[in-house]
Amino acid sequence: MTDPFRLDGKVAVVTGGGRGIGVMIARGLLQAGATVYLSSRKKAELDAAVAELSVHGPVQAIPADLGTVDGVQALVTDLAERTDAVHALFNNAGAAWGAPLDEFPESGFDKVFDVNVKGVFLLTRALVPMLTAGATDDDPARVINTGSIDGIVPPGRG
Repeated sequence: MTDPFRLDGKVAVVTGGGRGIGVMIARGLLQAGATVYLSSRKKAELDAAVAELSVHGPVQAIPADLGTVDGVQALVTDLAERTDAVHALFNNAGAAWGAPLDEFPESGFDKVFDVNVKGVFLLTRALVPMLTAGATDDDPARVINTGSIDGIVPPGRG
């Protein structure tokens, strides 16, 4: 019997892949045999993550701001030049804005909503053709959306 947790031949995209949970997700995927594409706004963080993770398997960086339509399209275009199919999309990129409710600016709301909601929707929709290409009846493609504990337990910032 083969190891049911192996991901050899699979391609995964991890947004928010330059640090924290994104790097941890990528490490696990690489150790299981997947090829991983990391995306984040910060190129320096992505380069450091690729350097750290490359010992575990094939990993590449695609810098993109997923809080913008242009950033989503740039990621999808770059990804399409590198691979024909995606087997798993990990929507892990997220933004936060710390301010009391009565001081919370509209621009802060826009930033959080654009990355955490709009960007997830737009990227998932844009990658449907590549996810479909990676799917089979027995092994469908996956989309995993990472949430924040702040969605369950509000932070104590007023």
